[in-house]
Amino acid sequence: MSDHTPWPLIAKYLAGECSPEEKLAMEWWLEEYDNMLLFRQIEAAWKQEKEPENDPVFNPDSGLSKLHAKMAEQQNWPEEEIQERPRYFKLSSWMAAAAILVATGFGYFWVNRQHEGHNTARVAMETKTSGSKEVVSVELSDGTQVWLNKNSKLEYPKTFDGDERQVYLQGEAFFEVVPNPEKPFIVKSDKLSTRVLGTSFDVKAYNGDETASVSVATGKVEVSKEIEEGEPVRITQLTPEQELVINTEKDETYINIVSVANIAPWHLGQLIFRDNTYDEVMQALQDRFGKKIVFKSSIGKCRVMASFNSNASLNDVLKLLSMSNSFDYVIGKDVVTITGGTCH
Repeated sequence: MSDHTPWPLIAKYLAGECSPEEKLAMEWWLEEYDNMLLFRQIEAAWKQEKEPENDPVFNPDSGLSKLHAKMAEQQNWPEEEIQERPRYFKLSSWMAAAAILVATGFGYFWVNRQHEGHNTARVAMETKTSGSKEVVSVELSDGTQVWLNKNSKLEYPKTFDGDERQVYLQGEAFFEVVPNPEKPFIVKSDKLSTRVLGTSFDVKAYNGDETASVSVATGKVEVSKEIEEGEPVRITQLTPEQELVINTEKDETYINIVSVANIAPWHLGQLIFRDNTYDEVMQALQDRFGKKIVFKSSIGKCRVMASFNSNASLNDVLKLLSMSNSFDYVIGKDVVTITGGTCH
């Protein structure tokens, strides 16, 4: 069963007030067997409750009385009955489920306000940024290692309190998350929410870009789409060597197969090209070496298979590539000019 049971979403679902996206998110959550067991118990108890709006004397005090009565009822079950009864969740979860019943007397928005109020207590945050010419690394308080690609920003708490580890990303970062089943690690951006227990993966979500992506090197991650209101809408789970790309403008998603070597090679200082075009290769070289590259040839759409270690110079890279595709190049102070060349 999920450590992050979506109580407000369950209340909305039971009340029949979900939007299509929220309904889909709930259906995804219910696919897990333990989640379904929990939901059935909540649903059964909810249906047994008298509709509050039809009860003129319903008020918060009576609702809380029902909650305490149900807690006491569970605590007073005979020992033999407790042993026979399936116990799918702990007392804390029963309290939350009973609170859902109480909340039906106030309406969904009461639940939502309570939920939002819980999140207003913010812990002290740190911010790490990278410039246009550097990759920055940072170690979080739990030992998780993060590498920020260029022009990126990470906000994270000085210490992880509570039942989750949540950080906020603008740009691209590679994460090596220290496993902790009791505290899932969540990367938030304005487009995606990526949730893991312990794994290594890359998130790319630059502000202004039409697409965002998540690539998994090890372990498993759950990716959700951030929406303006309500719970994130789950998209899928990814396993190693899978990459999810989402076009937020067209609301389209697709999954690619990628090798681990091709996932964020920049965090190790490597240049790896796997069937990339020369246009893409030269853009990567411009970013790496800070020189403008001008084509005076027709090889821009030719494709490249090559890899270079972190200490390869611009001349080293161009020399090897020119041998493969027969082009000439001149490295100036600020500009590299490429002429000739053939595709193979």
